[in-house]
Order: sequence, then structure tokens, then C-alpha cells
Amino acid sequence: MVDSRVLSDPERRLLEELVARRVRFLVVGMSAALLQGARGSTEDIDLWFADVSDPAIAASVRAAGGIWISGSFGMGPPRIGGEVLGDRFDVVTTMSGLPDFDTEFLGAIREVVDGVELPVLPLRRILESKRAAGRPKDLAAIPAIEDALAVIERLESR
Repeated sequence: MVDSRVLSDPERRLLEELVARRVRFLVVGMSAALLQGARGSTEDIDLWFADVSDPAIAASVRAAGGIWISGSFGMGPPRIGGEVLGDRFDVVTTMSGLPDFDTEFLGAIREVVDGVELPVLPLRRILESKRAAGRPKDLAAIPAIEDALAVIERLESR
């Protein structure tokens, strides 16, 4: 029997805690594109938070057995990690080519991952951000995202 789970138990627990504590966040980047049918791979899960100073983020991370590094005091961007959670989650503070979090949150879609309903940035918005970022890895992902959008549009037009 093949285990079809995407998340480890601690990763799933973190996402459950964020949802239960009503933390406003979006799954973004290639991990969000994969959830919507794009082909490709990524090693991380990008989370964009409305407010990285929200104490419910730290509480959620601790409840999942992880460590929240707020990024204050010149320590760089916020991070989620620790022995239990590892380093799979990346905290995103802005998205290239997109307006503010609140605007994008209004257009979020919902995807269920391992039983957890998550707010996800739609493929079209991911594509816009990848184009604006212009990094080689972002540009390389564009064809897969465009292919997934074409399939979705064909299915919706039926």
C-alpha cells in the first residue's frame, strides 16, 4: 500500500493549528501550483501571512512542536523550523507583481490537503507573480503553470 499523504504529521498539525486559530495565510508559490494540477516539484511549502507579528502564528508553530523565529531584531525574515517540523515551510512576506495580502486573500481558493482545508493563491495569480519575479527558477515553472491553466480552462468550458 502506498502512502498518499503529502504532509508529515507535524506539518499537518501546524496547518491545522493555523486554521483553527484563524491565522490569515495563503499557500503560495510552486507548492500552491502543484495543488492545482501543475506538474513540477518543490521542496518547500510557501506560506504568506497577513501579519507575521500575529502571536497565533508562534502559538501554532509551538503546538506543532516547532520553533517560530519572528525575524525581529535584524535576524532576517521570519522562519518556521525546529527538529520536529524541519525546514520545509518558508515564510513569504511579499509576492512579486501582486498587490497586498488582503487583496489576494479575497480571491483565494480552497484546497484540501491531507484533510486540512487550506487557503491557496489561484494559479493565475501564481503565474503573474512568477513572471514578475523573473528568477530562473520562476521562469522555468511558467510552462507547467500555463499547461495546468489550459487544462482547467478546457474542463470549465465543457
